[in-house]
Order: sequence, then structure tokens, then C-alpha cells
Amino acid sequence: MDKKARLFAAAYAFSQEEATHFLLPGKEVTIEGAQELLSSLLRQCDGYRTIEDIVTSTSKETGYEETDIWELVDELLVRQILIEATRYYLLFHVASANPMPFWHNLSEEQVLGMVTKGEYFLEQSCGSRPTSLEQLLARRESVREFTGEFLSQEEIERLAWAIYGKAVTFGTVPSGGALYPLRLFVLTPSQEQGRWNCFQARAEGLAPTGTITHETLVHGFLNDANLLEGIGAVYVLACDFLQTTQKYANRGYRYALLEAGHAAQNAYLWCAEQGIGVVEIGGFNDKALSDLLLLSYPREAPLTTLLVGRRKL
Repeated sequence: MDKKARLFAAAYAFSQEEATHFLLPGKEVTIEGAQELLSSLLRQCDGYRTIEDIVTSTSKETGYEETDIWELVDELLVRQILIEATRYYLLFHVASANPMPFWHNLSEEQVLGMVTKGEYFLEQSCGSRPTSLEQLLARRESVREFTGEFLSQEEIERLAWAIYGKAVTFGTVPSGGALYPLRLFVLTPSQEQGRWNCFQARAEGLAPTGTITHETLVHGFLNDANLLEGIGAVYVLACDFLQTTQKYANRGYRYALLEAGHAAQNAYLWCAEQGIGVVEIGGFNDKALSDLLLLSYPREAPLTTLLVGRRKL
């Protein structure tokens, strides 16, 4: 543990009899006894003081041994009652993960009523002939019906490069501080029925990481088997958050989300040019998808997915 790290108390607490109860998203944590120690310790965890300062001050205030306080701090960190102030973004990420602990209970009619009619969109200029890029932007769309035909290896690799490849200077997308925290994974149907091949994008190309069953992948997409019907590849954009937050702290989380959006748009433009169908899907089980990709959740986590395949005409 870094003794210079700054701690923040991230959970609401209340005392009842001889125990302290902490409310966290989707769960309640109870710690028996040591109420005076907990009160003194938590009061000082404001995100500005270091662990070392907090432990020393708490020991002087309560008379507890510093070794005992360090043990308590370790336990509170493991239980996510305390968090390093520069990693506060992880609380939001977990609270917004599927299955969500908090959600809107909306009817289908309410959802349809929220769909924008595009009143803030600009009309395309008709003063001159549209450029090739403008034509692609006008044609980009989400496609949800696929034929089930396999994509060629060349198509899979070229799309992977468009999404998150090496360009003349840095990458095919902008990245805050040129840190490039995203990790691209590609899953393709195997010749073996009911299995998928898994790859991770690396400098030398798409490196195989193993195979998974179709049922495992369906579970990763909230058990919606219809969603995967007929697709030729799944592209997953995950993030190693520490890669960006080590410089930008909590704001680095925003930069990671922006970067994933840039990469997804690249996929849409490439698919529009090639006449291939694509749809971006954010409805997945965060932990399940992380597990099948062998990610260290929640420090590493999927941000978005792209389902790609031959479109039905």
C-alpha cells in the first residue's frame, strides 16, 4: 500500500448497537465493534490527507496501535468503504455496470417518447458536391439483421486496424495525453459449432487468446441470444483505466470514454464504406464479459462492443 495515497470515505455509515453499517451500491457491509476508532478514522478520510497522516493522527486521538489501524484501513479498502481519492471513478463505473443496482423503470411508450427527432442536427450543405467522407457520414447507420456469413480474415483485421490501429504518428483515434488506454478484443465464430475464437489486438496483429462457448458469450450479453444471431464478429473495446488515470486521476475516466466513442465511430465509417453491417451495443454484463476476456475487473473493464456482419438486404 502506498503510504502517500490519499483516502476518501466512499460509503454512508450509521451505528446500531455494537456495529457500524455501511451502505454501498447494491449491498450493505457491517463491521463489528471499534466504533470510536472507525469514527475517528473515517472523519479524516476526506480525499486530501495521506494514509500515513491519517493513521498517525488516529492513533494519537484514540490510543489504538498504528499496526491495528493499518489492518483496519486494509479491510476498509478491500470492502470499498475507503477508496483512493484518485480512483473515485471506479465507484461510478461499478454503480453503472450491468446488472445495474439503480435504474429507471420505464414503459416502452416512455422510451419511444424520448427518441430525439434530431432538432439539433445541422442539415447537410448543398452548395457543392459532398466529399467521400461526408458521404460516409451520411450513410453510417446501425444494422441489426445479419445473414450469418463469415467475414474474411482480411476484413476482420482491416476493421480492427480502423478501430484502434497505428497511424502515421500515433493511433487511428485521438487519445488524451497520447496514453492509449484501450484494449481491443475480437471474437469470431469458430468452425467448431457452438464456439468462438478470441483474439486480442497487439502490435504484431490479432493474437489468439483461446476459445469460449456460445453460451458463455450469450451470458456476457445479458443472455440475449437473439442479439448475436447471424453476426460475423464481436469487437470489444475495453480499458486499462490506470493507463490514463495515473496522469489525469479521475478525469482520465472521461478521456477513456471519449476515446472509445472515437474508435466506435471509426468502425461505423469503415463498415459504411465496405457495405458491412455494424451495431454498437452497450447492454452487456460487465463482470461476465470481463471474465471471458480475462480482464482484472474493475481496474480493467469493457466500455462498449460492436457487432459486425453481412447485412441482410
